[in-house]
Amino acid sequence: MQINKVYLAPMEGVADPPLRKVLTANYDECFSEFIRVTDVVLPYKTLEREVPELKENNARTASGTLVRVQLLGDNPQTIAATAVRAVKLGAKSIDINFGCPSRFVHHGGAMLLKEPDLMHEIVSTVRDALLPEIFLSVKVRTGFLSKEEAPEIVSAIAVDGVDEIIMHARTRKDLYSEAALDWSVIGRVREYAHGIPMVANGDILSFEDGQQCSEAAKTDRLMVGRGALSIPNAGAVLKDGAEPYTTSEVLKVVDEFIQELISRRFQEKSVLDRAKQFLGFARRTDKKLVEFFKLFCRENSVDKARKLIETSISQDEN
Repeated sequence: MQINKVYLAPMEGVADPPLRKVLTANYDECFSEFIRVTDVVLPYKTLEREVPELKENNARTASGTLVRVQLLGDNPQTIAATAVRAVKLGAKSIDINFGCPSRFVHHGGAMLLKEPDLMHEIVSTVRDALLPEIFLSVKVRTGFLSKEEAPEIVSAIAVDGVDEIIMHARTRKDLYSEAALDWSVIGRVREYAHGIPMVANGDILSFEDGQQCSEAAKTDRLMVGRGALSIPNAGAVLKDGAEPYTTSEVLKVVDEFIQELISRRFQEKSVLDRAKQFLGFARRTDKKLVEFFKLFCRENSVDKARKLIETSISQDEN
């Protein structure tokens, strides 16, 4: 099946502004990390801090990729009012997070999958608060304890005016279990979406994965999370059948990411930790990076780490 849209997922602690800037050239759209909304409408300055692209580049990354603002919470009114503020700052699209399984989110994210009536109220309130031209999506999992809950979940959020439903193919109980992944659930609940396009998410790590997921989920829209760090050009791989980046090309992206973090005045330890995080995912699909990763983790300065990258790129290209 031809894939028509590929999104970069809103990975907490990963897909922040520096990473979005480096990776998004190959994606149709990306998402902010979830922004938690409590019983207080978020200040404009908080939204600007979390999504600087709103002010800097008309809600787009440097490559021109639109950034969708993702909100998480359990208060329909404050989420809706915060969404309105995001739009006033320039947001063109809003996503509501009912998919995050974090144990630190006590009454929000995937915890609300147990409360379809509340999810319906939140989605309806946000949709009513926004102008029709503002794109609204909702991100969920296949259930809280069981994927048998999926029809009720989709029915609850399939509010008139919702533009997309994004489904991670595991339950909240499953967390990120490989054995629990089931893309086919997405395909089986399409009828409950009443024509709202579905986006499939979960362990899409290659072109073959994308094709299998698309067929099982019966959708031409995919969302890539950790796979974007394994294959930095995953968007182009999935849509266009492009060759995955070579080892040296991956390392060039990592070095670009390091430079971006430095330019934003991240502390040296944070820069090294984020680079290790990136490489930790990349080595899963590129065996050449397994030994390199071990060497990289021994470095305690950014200069030495970048020198190691430079040397490895030179060796790989010669």
